[in-house]
Amino acid sequence: APLPAPLRSCRAVGSYRPSYEEMLRFYSYYKQATAGRCQGPRPGFWDPIGRYKWDAWHSLGGMSKEEAMAAYVAEMKKVAQKVTG
Repeated sequence: APLPAPLRSCRAVGSYRPSYEEMLRFYSYYKQATAGRCQGPRPGFWDPIGRYKWDAWHSLGGMSKEEAMAAYVAEMKKVAQKVTG
């Protein structure tokens, strides 16, 4: 299937690699929107990536699923502006 027009224009600009902080924000908003509040135990010392992800998600606290969805979209708009300039 062809890409939507906004994505085709982004591809023409060049590749974009989001920062680790951006990826963690996307992850945390996604998890909050789909699973709700972070309730599991924090991963152990030998799982640093899991700990970063858990910390990002846990930092959202009681944010509602709707707020998390809106924050995800707002973050995506910021990234789109960076890419398209």
